[in-house]
Amino acid sequence: MCGIAAIIAQDPVIAREALEAMVCAQTHRGPDDSGYKFIDLQGSTLGLGQRRLSIIDLSPLGHQPMSHPGTGDVLIYNGELYNFRDIRRDLEVEGVRFRGHSDTEVLLHALVRWGPSVLPRLRGMFTIVWYRRAERRLVIARDPLGIKPLYVARTPGALMFASEVRAIVASGLVERTISRRGLATFFAFGAVQAPDTIIEGVHEFPAGFWQEIAIDSALRSPVSSSVRYWRPPEIDRTIAEADALGRTRSSLEVAVRDHLISDVPVGVFLSGGIDSTVIAGLAAKYSSELSTYTVGFADNPDMSESEPAERTARLLGLRHHDVQISTAEALAGVERWLDRIDQPSIDGLNTFVVSKAVKEAGITVALSGLGGDELFCGYSSFVDVPRIQMLMRRTRNMPVWMRRALAWAASTGRPVAYRHKLMEIAQSGERLTDLYFQRRRVMSALQLAELGIHSRSSGLAKSFMPPEALSDIEVDEADPVAGVSTLETRFYTGNMLLRDSDAMGMAHSLEIRVPFFDTGVLESVMPIPSSVRMPLGIANKHLLRRAFPTLLRSELLDQPKRGFSLPIRRWMNSSLRGMCEESLADLRRSGLIEVKGIDSLWRGYLDAPETPLWSRAFALCVVGAYLGRVINRPATRPSASSPIALRDPLQSPSMG
Repeated sequence: MCGIAAIIAQDPVIAREALEAMVCAQTHRGPDDSGYKFIDLQGSTLGLGQRRLSIIDLSPLGHQPMSHPGTGDVLIYNGELYNFRDIRRDLEVEGVRFRGHSDTEVLLHALVRWGPSVLPRLRGMFTIVWYRRAERRLVIARDPLGIKPLYVARTPGALMFASEVRAIVASGLVERTISRRGLATFFAFGAVQAPDTIIEGVHEFPAGFWQEIAIDSALRSPVSSSVRYWRPPEIDRTIAEADALGRTRSSLEVAVRDHLISDVPVGVFLSGGIDSTVIAGLAAKYSSELSTYTVGFADNPDMSESEPAERTARLLGLRHHDVQISTAEALAGVERWLDRIDQPSIDGLNTFVVSKAVKEAGITVALSGLGGDELFCGYSSFVDVPRIQMLMRRTRNMPVWMRRALAWAASTGRPVAYRHKLMEIAQSGERLTDLYFQRRRVMSALQLAELGIHSRSSGLAKSFMPPEALSDIEVDEADPVAGVSTLETRFYTGNMLLRDSDAMGMAHSLEIRVPFFDTGVLESVMPIPSSVRMPLGIANKHLLRRAFPTLLRSELLDQPKRGFSLPIRRWMNSSLRGMCEESLADLRRSGLIEVKGIDSLWRGYLDAPETPLWSRAFALCVVGAYLGRVINRPATRPSASSPIALRDPLQSPSMG
């Protein structure tokens, strides 16, 4: 686990200074070690750098950048491969000899031996930058769901890659300019939607893809197209419940067993819910020394899950740690969180606070239950979206104005924002993806318009999604539940939950692992049809309940869905009000959005702080804080040259 950075630049001085700044900006991702390698390529310089968080093979033999002894190929890599021992055995059969026992060394030999064809075989989370010395080419790749991040920026004189947006900004080669398109997607969904980022000209490399770049022409010509090596499996309607239960049990057992691989202490985030209980219960079969961690409020015991979590750990025979934080500590964490966010998000604060508490308890690796809702139908969207699609099909011959009128009448007594959103859904088509994005949006088109944000002028699709993100969506319209699962996994989870887990965990040098998103689990569960995944039409994780009855006692199954959450909506009107209003002042001065819209939304929240308006107002505060703390903050070191404004994403023609 680490932070990586790479640059191809014409000027060797710029390459060195920019790479050093990018790596330095990611020290929190890897406090244990750092490394650099600069390669003169006669006309350009390739720089590769890494910060290391030592987890597997703590010795210097795991140091990166790592060079292949025979070919001179060089690898930097961020992540963990959970099946690296199996791959190592196959390589040893073919005569490969290893110096250490890190997964990095195994990956390097596998790439040299088999090339990119090995990527579908890798089970884990990863971003890879591999320099092929003989071909003078760079290969970059990202894991199937994008658990590990990779960002790209191109200037007329440089091409850069890094694990965090902040690292590319730190290079001094890009302007700290907010992307208006990225900002529009943030306000629409609560997180910036890939491939955009919050910084103009910095883009996210797609999950499940790899790309090869000819270094000699990388700064002069368009780079090659990226290649998709993994896609979600198709629905198999022949799968019955008995088969589905077997798939769920076997794939999760293997995933959890393999996710425990580590040379440092491993813990489990344990709440009182189904997902983390299953993960902890399976982990207990393979490690009696495992510790579980629950975070709660010391002065708000009614908001804590400590008691059911402690009972679960005791029944599983695991050592449990109840980490209690005070409201004062949590509030202080808000300021630190705003200083550390890589991109604005309305959902990352919880993970930041939990990760800090668990890291301070002595843990470097934590298993999370993230993914259970997406794969096993735990969100209300699994009920809402198919129901809305059915209604739209039944009223397809009805004029749009009539559908809008019916939606308005049917939502009498609900908040105005809710009613407007329902009216927008009523004028949508029948396509599952369109309805999903309408349902998932944080702000309605009307609310966004009040902020001066419109889909067309922002260069976005009508759904407020980047058009590039919609070009390769593959969902089965005939199985809407499975379709929602695919969409939740790729968009809500990929653009918010996984991104926040990585950035907020690594802010404290904590690696968060997600066994539910193991490739083996994905390929076993995603083909299961909705008639088996959600047979009663209730989003209650039917298969998990049936697959692990001995782990899930009745009190866990009967309780309402909840999790560790901070009372942000209340703090915004009390302890955090000063900070929020200062952030809103920064946002007003920026000219990015309409001041009248800011004031209207903030007043609406103050008048009704317990309504969903709080999340819209919080989004404004987060962006304002990001402007004040990141965009307008003086550079920590001089840039290698005057900032160069970016114009195009990685795959567009060079402007040099």
